[in-house]
Amino acid sequence: MTTLALSNLVHDTPALLQWIGNGFRTFFEGIQDARSLAHRFETLSRLSNDELAARGLKREDIPQAVFAGIHVG
Repeated sequence: MTTLALSNLVHDTPALLQWIGNGFRTFFEGIQDARSLAHRFETLSRLSNDELAARGLKREDIPQAVFAGIHVG
């Protein structure tokens, strides 16, 4: 019985570790995405109304522009 239980544990451990690793990777990728969005929002927010207009934006368009992935240059 113990041999069977250990066999299952050894067989299932790589899959479990991969599942845990994927969860951590997804979590940290989410943090990275959030930081990128925050940076984009900050950068656009610092622009003057004229600079925003040159990009075809108004101040109230900034949140949508950030999530639409408009690049800040």
